[in-house]
Amino acid sequence: MKYIDLFFDYLEKRWRLFFLSFGLQLILTILLGLGIKAPLFLQRLSLNTLRVQSESLTSPSLSEKSVIQQLLPRLQQKQNNFSLFRSTGESIIPQAQAAGDFEFLKSYIVIDDGTGQILAEKNIHQQLPIASLTKLMTAVVSLDVTSPDQEFTITNQAAQMIPTKIGVVEGQRMSLDELLKGALLTSANDAAEAIKVGINNLYNRNIFISLMNEKAVVMGLKDTRFANPEGLDSINNYSSAADLAVLAHYAITNYPTIATDVKSDYQFLSADLNHKQFDLYNWNGLLGVYPGAYGVKIGNTDQAGFTSIVAAERGGKRILVVALGAPGVLQRDMWASELLDLGFQKFGIPPANITESQLEAKYATWKYWE
Repeated sequence: MKYIDLFFDYLEKRWRLFFLSFGLQLILTILLGLGIKAPLFLQRLSLNTLRVQSESLTSPSLSEKSVIQQLLPRLQQKQNNFSLFRSTGESIIPQAQAAGDFEFLKSYIVIDDGTGQILAEKNIHQQLPIASLTKLMTAVVSLDVTSPDQEFTITNQAAQMIPTKIGVVEGQRMSLDELLKGALLTSANDAAEAIKVGINNLYNRNIFISLMNEKAVVMGLKDTRFANPEGLDSINNYSSAADLAVLAHYAITNYPTIATDVKSDYQFLSADLNHKQFDLYNWNGLLGVYPGAYGVKIGNTDQAGFTSIVAAERGGKRILVVALGAPGVLQRDMWASELLDLGFQKFGIPPANITESQLEAKYATWKYWE
């Protein structure tokens, strides 16, 4: 009886969302037909309702929960033994160097990527929208539950995703490895959606978002929740600087595919019998600019602002930075480079002192797919 009640509650919630979404879309259509521009608040309400409706479908049914339980051992196979800590000793960074423009970030963390020691921080447990940094978990979970050579047929749902995108084509076939390159280098929403849909179809259940959240629990990420694989703005898609630092370390350490992709500045996928060719540029502006940079991921949305996880190795030390909430791409990359400098100076390694002109020269090499 309990399961029957839960089932009908589940159906009732879905129908309520459906009728609310349908009603709002009908109103917008009527206004458009009358030549009247819909108020901005109504447009936003309609978009948010559609998003909530979509996310409600990620609440697992009983059959979906059964599949998730079967896959749980795969999510648990690579244990997370990395944790962050604060030093009890006094920092050797002079106070005059411990502040900068990066303080305008909503949140940041600088860690020794070898030990987990926190070297600098601001609001590291604040739950914030993170934009495409989400795609790191998309990559991790996909590699937990299937192999890099698994092929997926591109659906219309994936092909119609909003930019950033690489232009996947409905009906063509791409491997998980190829889609991961698109998602991690070019931060392609269509590639991330293709991964989600492909894995859902592989297991005949709508489980991918639930698997992302299960993985966060397995890893001990307490400030993190996912609602989509791309990082699109949602009240249910967020993380913190501290959790993202742990996730980035975990991803690079345990998944060679991810570690290789995130440090690659450019990759070319040639046309074959399955798909067209793709030019994949990495939008991480510090790759090839900041000495020793080896990743990791960038993103931006209206609510998240510009976000970044960047890591570099110099003088035998590996420093990782998470920067959330920058107002622009140049500020994000400049401030992330300054935070890297701050971390390396902790160990007596001179700052790289990256300039805006260096970054702008790098940006000029990028080519965008429309």
